[in-house]
Amino acid sequence: MKRTLVLMLTLIIAFSGITSGVFATDFPDVPNNHLNFDAISYLTEIGVIAGYEDFTFRPEREITRTEFCALMARTLGYDKETYVLEDIPFYDVPEEYWGRGYISFCFEKGLINGMEEGVFAPADKVTIAQAVKMTVCAVGKNEEALLTKGEKWYSGYMAVAGENGLLDKMSQKADENAARSNVAQIVYNMLVSEAFNGQGEEEPDENTGDTEREELSDEELSEIEKVFAKKDFSDVKVILVDAGHNYQGKDIGAENLDYGVREEEITWQIADKLRDNLEAMGYTVVMTREKMTDSIANSSVIDSLQARVDLAHTSFADLFISIHCNIGNGIGKGIESYCFQLGGYSARLAALVQEKVSESTGLYDRGVKTANFFVNKNTLMPSVLIETGFMDNEHDMEILASRDGQERIATAIARAVREYDTMEPIENAAIKEENYDEEA
Repeated sequence: MKRTLVLMLTLIIAFSGITSGVFATDFPDVPNNHLNFDAISYLTEIGVIAGYEDFTFRPEREITRTEFCALMARTLGYDKETYVLEDIPFYDVPEEYWGRGYISFCFEKGLINGMEEGVFAPADKVTIAQAVKMTVCAVGKNEEALLTKGEKWYSGYMAVAGENGLLDKMSQKADENAARSNVAQIVYNMLVSEAFNGQGEEEPDENTGDTEREELSDEELSEIEKVFAKKDFSDVKVILVDAGHNYQGKDIGAENLDYGVREEEITWQIADKLRDNLEAMGYTVVMTREKMTDSIANSSVIDSLQARVDLAHTSFADLFISIHCNIGNGIGKGIESYCFQLGGYSARLAALVQEKVSESTGLYDRGVKTANFFVNKNTLMPSVLIETGFMDNEHDMEILASRDGQERIATAIARAVREYDTMEPIENAAIKEENYDEEA
């Protein structure tokens, strides 16, 4: 079993304008051999990079200083509803400017100082050096950078960034305008760096129902792997049902303000109904979130994802079913199911889910897709991640937000599991291959 360190951000990319969910798109202009494919792919997995209407990513497009401030502010916990706007010393950032809150937040956090006295230059393109400087400050290495001498103002920042892995897979020079691909890589590098992950971790609130993760030892992992190596995955007894995201904390999902609902609420409501259906069929069900207000391993997104995988393994589950909702720039609709690769048990279950849910609800069938989502890639049993509908689509939301619609989705998934359980085994079916296969 791999313990691949995978980034799942809880931010909103400034230039996407979308509240994050789990939404992956294969960008034709970001092939899997692209230098920044992993960073862009993982950001896409939860909808933080939505691309453009023509489904391209445009990796070479440059962004402004304000857009990068927005990205950094949201990455570091900015909340428009609760943030108290501070005074800022920049006369070129008027009170009505759309990005004033983000700039204020970054100034308050010590990430920016401005170009010169009273000037921020909000519409100027952000350079690699400027972006790196902000990430260095965000990981608490500003003083170290200032003490590191060099020819340029940014020499110390670039040196410290290099020492802390913040420049990994960067393809541009310090004084060049930052392209979207490198912007994604910079943020990715920051959030997976040891310097960042060692900072500011809050103790879980005792009242949040948070379940902490006890990391499995190598010996425990080895014993678990031996059990799974002998499993017959066509014979289902135990099912892990994962209500995507946490109720609060680091790993929260999408939100539809018009309906006043959040993704993590809908996913739990569907998961809870799915549990009832599966238990009525005689299956043992293990839930990652027993109650809607529960959270699992809330200290970071990566911990939350790993905890879900670990729970599936220690429960010796025969199937892993993760429930999510989608976001799609207002143009997406329907249900889609993800597996790690085609041709095996996971793909078989995903196809059945697509058929049953689409028939039961009338949701548009977007088909079975492959993606290297963390829970799909790192589980030892067949696993599917189901995007049950788009939270920014009126038709889908009428189903997702209603008790009847949720029950129809849950019942259809349970019927898919029951049919899966009656099918003949697949000869020589590998649960997970070493390499990720792109969707055909």
